[in-house]
Amino acid sequence: MLTAAVLSALMLQQAAAPQIVWAGPPPEPAPVASPAPAPAIPDWARTDPFGYERSECSPLIRSSSEPMEACQNRVRFALAANLGDDLPAGLRPTGSLENCRQEAAGDSYALQCGATARAVPGGPDLRDRVCTTRPSNSREGGMTYREECTVGGEPVRDQGLRITLGGRD
Repeated sequence: MLTAAVLSALMLQQAAAPQIVWAGPPPEPAPVASPAPAPAIPDWARTDPFGYERSECSPLIRSSSEPMEACQNRVRFALAANLGDDLPAGLRPTGSLENCRQEAAGDSYALQCGATARAVPGGPDLRDRVCTTRPSNSREGGMTYREECTVGGEPVRDQGLRITLGGRD
């Protein structure tokens, strides 16, 4: 009960407090910074942007403290600023280096960024399996039974572990 009385007194005291009103003109908005000029690139980079990226991000040229992905991103932003819509689609900057991976093994220049493509596994084989059992003679002179199966008219090998030695099963 005492707590409720204290809380209501605090609420009444806050309601009676005067509101703050700014006197004078509102503050001026911050000046808009002009966009930074595009970094200079050589003339040959305009005709061969892929070659320019390879030359700038070569392990022999780039700084050892700069990773390959950061170098590619820096060069691609410079190319985009200078070439605009003429920039090839493969060199468009991604904006971030999230979800980036090498596209081809051993090729450190092919970098793919973005969501990965998901491969859908194949479904079950719904074709009919037909098996026939036939008697046959064994090498020892006895009789054995051999089962041969086909799926959709194609012969099927027995499932299980097989090891090929000398070209034969």
